Amino acid sequence: MEYKVYNHELLLEKVKSNTTMNSEVVSFFNNFTFNNVLNQKSAIGNSTYVFKNTIKEDTTKSKITQALNKLHAQNLTKIVTSIREIVFQNHDELSELVTQCIFKIKRDSEQIRPVVAALCNELQSTYFLTADNEKIYFRRLLLTAVKKDYIESLRYDDELWSREKSEKSMILIGTLFNTKLIEKKILISIISDLENLIKYKEEEQEYYNKVEKAIQQLTCLISVILPQNSSGNNENNDIFINLLKFLEENILIYEDKKCISKKIRIVCKNSITEITNYLNK
Repeated sequence: MEYKVYNHELLLEKVKSNTTMNSEVVSFFNNFTFNNVLNQKSAIGNSTYVFKNTIKEDTTKSKITQALNKLHAQNLTKIVTSIREIVFQNHDELSELVTQCIFKIKRDSEQIRPVVAALCNELQSTYFLTADNEKIYFRRLLLTAVKKDYIESLRYDDELWSREKSEKSMILIGTLFNTKLIEKKILISIISDLENLIKYKEEEQEYYNKVEKAIQQLTCLISVILPQNSSGNNENNDIFINLLKFLEENILIYEDKKCISKKIRIVCKNSITEITNYLNK
C-alpha cells in the first residue's frame, strides 16, 4: 500500500511504526511539516520518498547551504571546519557541495569568489567512501563538473547557450586557476581551444559569429586571471606573452577584413591593452 502525503493519518501511522530512533528519525519528526512537503512539490509519491528526501534536506543540503551563506573572508576557517564535520555518505551529498560552490562562484561578487575558491582549495581532500571502499574526493568531482560546464560553454549552436552562461564558465575557470585548483597546463589547453576558435580563416559568416563568441569568452577569462595588483613578473607571464602575440596578430587581420563586429574588435583591443600594461609594469 502507498501512503500518500495528503492521507496524513496513514502516513503518520507508517512513520511512527519505525522504532529505530536514530538522529535522522528524530530530525525528521522535529522538522517535517506537510506544508514543507507541498512547497517542495513532493506531494506525489509514497511515504518512503517523502521521508528520505525530508531527512536529506535537513541533514546535508541545508547544512551546506547554511554554511556557504555565512561565508566571508573573516570566517573562512570556521566555515571550512563546519563543512568538514559533515559526514558525506554518497555521491549525491558530496556533489551537492560541489554544485553549491560552483553556483556561488558564478553568482557572487568579485570579492566573494576568491573566498569560495579558497574554501574549495581547503576541501580538496574531503571524500566519501563507495561500497567498494574507494575514496571519491571533492576535488575530483569539482574538476569533473567544471569540465562539463566548460564543454557546454563551447556549444554555440545549442539553443540553451547564452553569453552570460559562457562568461560565467570563464569566471569559474579563472577563479579556480587563481587558487591553483586548476593547473596551469589545463588553463593553457583551454586557452588553446579558444584560440583555435578565434584564429582567422576564410569561412562563411556563420564561422565569424562563433569567433565573436569565443573572443568574448577569452577576454572574460583574461580579465579574471590577469593580476591586478602586482608587477608584470610572475610564473604565468608566458601565458600572457603568448596571448598578447596571438591577439595582436589576429586583430590586425580582423581589422582589415571587418568580418567581426566593431564592438568585438574593441573588446579584443582592450584585452591587448590590459595585457600590455601588465607586462610593462
